[in-house]
Amino acid sequence: MGLLDANVPQMVTSQASFSDQASLFTSTVHSAEQSALASQAAHQGESAQAFQVAHGRFVEVATKMNQLLAIAGQNIGDGANTYTMYDGQGATGYNSALGALPSYNV
Repeated sequence: MGLLDANVPQMVTSQASFSDQASLFTSTVHSAEQSALASQAAHQGESAQAFQVAHGRFVEVATKMNQLLAIAGQNIGDGANTYTMYDGQGATGYNSALGALPSYNV
């Protein structure tokens, strides 16, 4: 039993919410990439080269952002697990310390 169990459900909810928002963002970026590829045919010459460079950079950055979002979501989950573990250990230590105190009957 932990001492601060009230925060654990909020952490789990936050992780789920973050994952949902990250998925929505990833979907939006994917849609933007598909739209950009569809409009690529309209570019010719130097414009086409500039488009390809910009699109390549977009894909590179989008990939990095998706990786960072995945890491952040994992860290939120790990934080909740770590919090729960240490809270339980702290409660055990606290209860052990209370049990070691002498009791005086007056």
